[in-house]
Amino acid sequence: MGGGGSLYCFSCVTPNTYEVGMVAAMAKLKVGMFECNGYDIISNVSAAELFKDFPETAKMLKDKVHVINMDLYVKTVKGPAGHDTSSPATDPNSPLYQGKNAIMKHLANTPVFKEVWQTIFDLGNFEKYDYTCKLDIDAVIVPQRLSGMLASRPVRPEFFLNSLHDMYGNFLHGPVELISKLGMYAYRDAKEQCFKKIDVQLYGEDFWANKCWSLLGIPVVKTLEMPLLYDEYEWGKSAFHHCDALNPDPAVFHQNQYFGVYHPRKNMEDWLACREQTGVPRFISKDQKHMAIKMAGPGHPDKILGKMFEIPPMASFQWNLPIVSLVSVAIAGVALVALGSFAVRKWNSEGLRAVESPRTFTALEGQAAEKSLEAGLIQEIE
Repeated sequence: MGGGGSLYCFSCVTPNTYEVGMVAAMAKLKVGMFECNGYDIISNVSAAELFKDFPETAKMLKDKVHVINMDLYVKTVKGPAGHDTSSPATDPNSPLYQGKNAIMKHLANTPVFKEVWQTIFDLGNFEKYDYTCKLDIDAVIVPQRLSGMLASRPVRPEFFLNSLHDMYGNFLHGPVELISKLGMYAYRDAKEQCFKKIDVQLYGEDFWANKCWSLLGIPVVKTLEMPLLYDEYEWGKSAFHHCDALNPDPAVFHQNQYFGVYHPRKNMEDWLACREQTGVPRFISKDQKHMAIKMAGPGHPDKILGKMFEIPPMASFQWNLPIVSLVSVAIAGVALVALGSFAVRKWNSEGLRAVESPRTFTALEGQAAEKSLEAGLIQEIE
């Protein structure tokens, strides 16, 4: 017998970023997390400071913004890469292959979310609802659909995996982290075991949560049991254009899927377009859309994903071109590499925020990687 599917949603919002305008616009329209049965916002400043450019929003959310004493901008660290061919850096057939000793980066944001989760426990609002949902701002949640998926589930401790592919074998990705009320009690009451046994600096917060909840023996719901997340960081660019019924992989799914969360949508126009594609019943007028888009501002450009820089193997090129064409291609190639390098550096310098962990780059797999990390391979990136 199901216990119901009421949702308590929370997000961590970094001041002076695109997220603030998006949250203000969502609050104005009462969409996203504001359609959940209950919600809270965590930041390191008050509602008045967080929404200083949106006084109406600050007034509306003055009792819903809770302050932690943490810097929400975090450093990137590096450690051994995983050895899964979904990562270009670890795929021997990719021109980006770095060898078995490749180094990958991840956000050292677990200490931030340690405080975020503690605040959620201290507030205690999660106890009023069946499921708690940690949600990234650029994730489009369909609360009515997700609640319907959860309504028939048994009353028990459980948390949900949300991906089928990951270069590190971590199938809990950060845009949405979903755990039942009994799972929350188990986490709250025994979390110190995780802090003692799992290094908070070693993993990104989603990987750390997966390892912690598994360590505590909270039963896991596998990804194929419920279509929770459709994510560009797993499924590629098609995920950026589709929030309707779809079959991302006919070899895996036997029919179209309706997901509970879609990610990422980093500006309000794309976010609202995705929401509309999902077919949620509540209508938003053109005037309301224009108001929300203007209110939210330009948003944030897409992050650069490794696979976007893959190029065909050299053998696939046809070398019967005139020499002038070859020179032109070479010059264009140098320009593209320089542009790509600049974009990556720009992303690395601007994308170090704790709240953005769509597919956190974490040191990963197996005892060999962990031993390497414990031996001091983890280094702070200047």
